[in-house]
Amino acid sequence: MNLESLIHARLEGEITPEDLERLEAILREDWEARRLYLELADLHARLLREPTVATGRIAREAGRARSSLRGLAIAGLAAAAVVMVGAAVVWLSRPAPETETVSSGVAMLGETLDAVFSGESRRAGDTLAPGRLTLESGLAQIEFFSGATLLAEGRAELEVISAWEVRCVSGRIRVRVPPAAKGFLVYSPDLKLEDLGTEFALNVKDGASDVHVFEGEVIAHTASKAPESLTGGMSLARGAAPVTPGSFLPLGDLAEQRRSHAESRFTAWQLWSQELGRDARVIGYYPMQRLEDDRWDRLVRNAVEPRVPSRAGGAVGARWTEGRWPQKDALEFKRPGDRVRLNLDGTYSAITLACWVKVDSVDKKYNSLLLTDGYENGEPHWQIYEDGSLMFSIIYRPEEPPTTPQRRGKWNQIYFTRPLFTAGNLGRWHHLAVSYDNQSGEVIQYLDGQEVSREVHSLHQPGRPIAFGPCEIGNWGLPTEGHQFPIRHLNGSIDEFVLYSTALSPGEILLLYQNGRPE
Repeated sequence: MNLESLIHARLEGEITPEDLERLEAILREDWEARRLYLELADLHARLLREPTVATGRIAREAGRARSSLRGLAIAGLAAAAVVMVGAAVVWLSRPAPETETVSSGVAMLGETLDAVFSGESRRAGDTLAPGRLTLESGLAQIEFFSGATLLAEGRAELEVISAWEVRCVSGRIRVRVPPAAKGFLVYSPDLKLEDLGTEFALNVKDGASDVHVFEGEVIAHTASKAPESLTGGMSLARGAAPVTPGSFLPLGDLAEQRRSHAESRFTAWQLWSQELGRDARVIGYYPMQRLEDDRWDRLVRNAVEPRVPSRAGGAVGARWTEGRWPQKDALEFKRPGDRVRLNLDGTYSAITLACWVKVDSVDKKYNSLLLTDGYENGEPHWQIYEDGSLMFSIIYRPEEPPTTPQRRGKWNQIYFTRPLFTAGNLGRWHHLAVSYDNQSGEVIQYLDGQEVSREVHSLHQPGRPIAFGPCEIGNWGLPTEGHQFPIRHLNGSIDEFVLYSTALSPGEILLLYQNGRPE
């Protein structure tokens, strides 16, 4: 376990004596480690008082009494840190400054089609801060917070300046400005275009610009002459390839092309899905696709071939909704009762769990992906922690009761990733996966086909079996008795869930992602 995982385990009361000794040694030797401990203790105390911090919004303090209570909670955890490190640490009891998540974005990436960007990876829905944006190929629509919309085709180099300004260094763009965004400015190497509520196209090649106005009015500013008014049907040629109405894709056609592309991707996925269901290593495969003749609609079909009827799932509360494509179904989890009940027999020496999930909010301490009823030896739990990290755990209690009282969670092997679900990627489809091998003890977790953590727990002992039994997707059906956090339903949707009886390789995980990605 890394330092942050050790601290989390200590604050949650789930640390082993061995890990506690290791943590104490680190804290004695390293001031930076002690400072991190106090920062996380502060955060933990505020989470106890302010559970909405996980959503990125910390409520304002409501009076001196509430502030004092929080100060006491923080001071208590700080005192624990003092005892652990065996040194006098002066703890300032004043409340931490109130902060709220803010965004430096001025636009967002709207619909895309086969869009390839240079540098940082981009996806539809990303917020765009001021800066350079280079489209290598495909189509990309940018929606500015002022209300203006820009469609770039092929290779285009842009500079997003503000919600009201953009520079086209090279390439072809089409811009639509509604009345609310009147005055939107588009710069090119040799022009400044002031849009007065219109739609126009711009082609920049070798530093020269051509403009064509489809409707409305644009004021063209150049260095050599007075501003020129261009109205619907007019063009301004300055040496680039001629611009005509048929040269550019109409903004509305992008949606139509995306629909056609989605149909193609969905058809390809259906073929892949059939192949996946025939994989002999699959324990259960739930494509979350309703059958046309299913009048009941509570059945969550297990698509493994040959069929194993006993492993089919039953939806409780969860509602069918649109999945990764308009033609695809998914199940939405919103209420404490929403869940998919499963009963998976057998024991295994290795497993892989994988699913497509759209998280709308991380609003609880633990947010279920798949949890077994209770928490018996060898049963895996997979969920999203309150900070947006993926959390995989498995428990093996000793066969003989210990001679001294043990705290709950002592035998629980917990594996965290870094925070993955933040304000910037909520409400979008992501592929998650985790593999566990009971011989090596290695747990590897993935986001969108890429490894995000790899760890072996200090409590691992080779060869202990893995089992599921009665379990649930998206909830915790039978919490352990007296548990402090029994409510764990996911706030979001799940589209496709598969369980393997082996630890898939990174290449196989990437293939799962690539064959199921919506774009």
